[in-house]
Amino acid sequence: MFDDLFVDTDAGAETAAISEKELAKSLSIGYGTDSAAYQGGRALVPEDCETTMINAMREQKEDCKMMNKVKKQPVASTVHEYNRRLDAGDYENATAEEGGGSVDTDQDIERVTRLIKYIQIRRAVTDQARLVQAFEDCWESEKLMGTLSALKAAERLFFHGDSDVVPTEWDGIPKQIISAKEPNILDYRGKRIQQIGDESITEMVYQIYERGGDANTLFFPPILGIDIQELARERIRFGTNDKSLAPVFDSYPTPYGTVKFGEDEGPDKFYRVKGLIKPNGSGQMRPGAPTATATATTESKSKFFTADAGNYKYTIHAVNKYGISVGYDLAASVPVSAGDGVRVRITQNPDKPGTGYVVCRSAPNGNVVMELIRIKAEKTGETLFIDLNEELPGTASMLFLTEKKLQTIVQFDQLIPLRLRPLYESNKAETPFFIQLFGTADVKVPEWCGITKNLGYKGGLYNG
Repeated sequence: MFDDLFVDTDAGAETAAISEKELAKSLSIGYGTDSAAYQGGRALVPEDCETTMINAMREQKEDCKMMNKVKKQPVASTVHEYNRRLDAGDYENATAEEGGGSVDTDQDIERVTRLIKYIQIRRAVTDQARLVQAFEDCWESEKLMGTLSALKAAERLFFHGDSDVVPTEWDGIPKQIISAKEPNILDYRGKRIQQIGDESITEMVYQIYERGGDANTLFFPPILGIDIQELARERIRFGTNDKSLAPVFDSYPTPYGTVKFGEDEGPDKFYRVKGLIKPNGSGQMRPGAPTATATATTESKSKFFTADAGNYKYTIHAVNKYGISVGYDLAASVPVSAGDGVRVRITQNPDKPGTGYVVCRSAPNGNVVMELIRIKAEKTGETLFIDLNEELPGTASMLFLTEKKLQTIVQFDQLIPLRLRPLYESNKAETPFFIQLFGTADVKVPEWCGITKNLGYKGGLYNG
């Protein structure tokens, strides 16, 4: 029966003759231990792409700096739990009299739960592409490009993942540091690195050192690389016989150790500044624009000071796992005085609600709005955000990490290695598959890491 349906048009083509027995076998997984015994392969068996991933990271180092840097730790559950040691015990009161006793001193242990998240990218190769002679193997090409897409997705999440705003994302390294009980955060209120000087690097390294860490790795958005190089060059002196061009620095010495930001760290393409927001993603599945109102009221914790008084413009975007909506511009500017806060009430789109919002704002008396903060959308339909001017729009941040301690400080909890999972063919003349990477970022000792925020940058809204 089946032999009459399939015609042998080309000995090497995918449409070659197949018997009923072979067709039945190709649609089943089968059993056995020797894959060589299965002629023509086995259908729908995931393929390990770890080697492809390693090759892609080696060839695209500039796109995968964090993925190359962090250790991969295999885990065996979609909910990974472990104990975190916060303190080894009291050491300041450890003396005793001759023959005397001592009080008990205990470790401080915290239970940590990490939810595994799933990066999954669908790719496909058409029958036509597989049948014709191409300049490269189409299947391997799609597999490689799918691998790069998955790696880029993971790299972005390391810096900007936020499960509150988009529940399918894992929490990035900055989010985990900020969420710690006593986070290391320095706020520079819109100043440029050149204005701050050495303190922009040494102060955070000192703060981490005080808490037992040794910050020796620095990541930042690419635009800050120019400012850091200018800061370093101002501290270099050349003799009259020096004829070399100005050097490019890849580290910065401090009294508490040297911080690296060279080829394997430093500027990362997927570490973005808070800049202009544009709609993106699938137009059919991304959320619809919300509506919003804003009023200024007196707030006790306000960081709107005298120099910040003025009129502010706001734009609100909705966001979900499929993309960012078009923005909703508040009709009128909000007049703000020193000591005020701005209460922004956001109402979700009734037909296509989002899981979070991107709140954008101008500088005082400005016309350009840039990203201020991303917040979770409340399920009630209305979300209240109070802008206390704690975050500044159009600014950047830097991420300080500690490496080479007795225990791993930052790692990737990996449920499965990167893999290719074949899919059943449907009503399209194509062979589809998923590229899958299941895991989550894990900052095991957040007090040995830190964030400097609200840094001004060229092209931003604040420049000191």
